[in-house]
Formats: sequence, C-alpha cells, structure tokens
Amino acid sequence: MANVTVGQQAPALDMVLQSTDDQPMTLASLLERGPVLVGLYKSSCQASKTMFPFLQRVGDQYKDRGLQVVGVAQDSPNITQSFARRLDLTMPFMIDLPDYPMSREFDIAATPTVFLIGQDGKVAWTTMGFLKPQLNDLGTAVAGLFGTDPIPVVTDADADVPMFVPG
Repeated sequence: MANVTVGQQAPALDMVLQSTDDQPMTLASLLERGPVLVGLYKSSCQASKTMFPFLQRVGDQYKDRGLQVVGVAQDSPNITQSFARRLDLTMPFMIDLPDYPMSREFDIAATPTVFLIGQDGKVAWTTMGFLKPQLNDLGTAVAGLFGTDPIPVVTDADADVPMFVPG
C-alpha cells in the first residue's frame, strides 16, 4: 500500500481492534458519530508523548461538535493504559495487534502518525512526527470540517514545548 494522503479514502475503517477495556472497536463505528482524529503511536516514542496531549486538547475543543479522537497503540493494553494515565488522556485507545495490521494499512513510516478522517471516510489532514507549527494546521483542518473558525491548538502556555521532537 502507498502512503495514505489527503483526499484518499482512509483504509482499515472496518478493521476490528480491541480497546484497552477489551471491547471491539472500529474506526467506522467512531465515524458514525463524527469525524475521527486518529493517532498511531508507540508509547516509548518521545514525539508521541509530546503529540498526544495536543490531540487530547483538539478533542476537548471539538467534542461538542462530534469530533472523535482515538489512539492506536503499538503496545500492550497495560502499557497503553499506563501511557494514558501518565499523560492524563481520556480518549479511547485501540490496540494494534502484534503484527501491526492497522499501522501497516495506513502505511506509517514513523510514530506518531496522525490522520484526520472526515465523516465521509476521506483523509482531511495528516502528519508524521511532532512539529509544533503543524498543530495549528490541524486545528484549521478540524474547523474546516465543521465550518467554524479555528481554535488555536498551540497557545502561549506551550512556550516550553519544543518546536520539533524526534521520534
């Protein structure tokens, strides 16, 4: 599979993965309620640790409009739960199986890789790694799906967050 790009139909929408509470979950089921922001990651990746609080922030900013945010972990349920607890994340998490079928379907080259998927199943925005300036681009893309003005994702309170974090 080639890299998944903006405008393409997102792959693996019907792929069933287990959540951290051992419930089956699909991206398609999340799309029934609104657009989905999905982050594929590994908990040992520093760029993932830096990215996910911002994904949580975007989710909190747009949850009343129907945005669903989900992490897809390349880790065990226990490690994933610990990751969420340490970073104070409340979003649901899916566990990519040991051979990483979801990560392979999305053809990710590094973690984190993030996809914003519109309710039509098409990729509306994507990024790989952590670059702070891209976060406001994400906010603009999310706002575009809802036809609203963007809410800044990065604020003055984030001055201590580096511009780039290697994976």
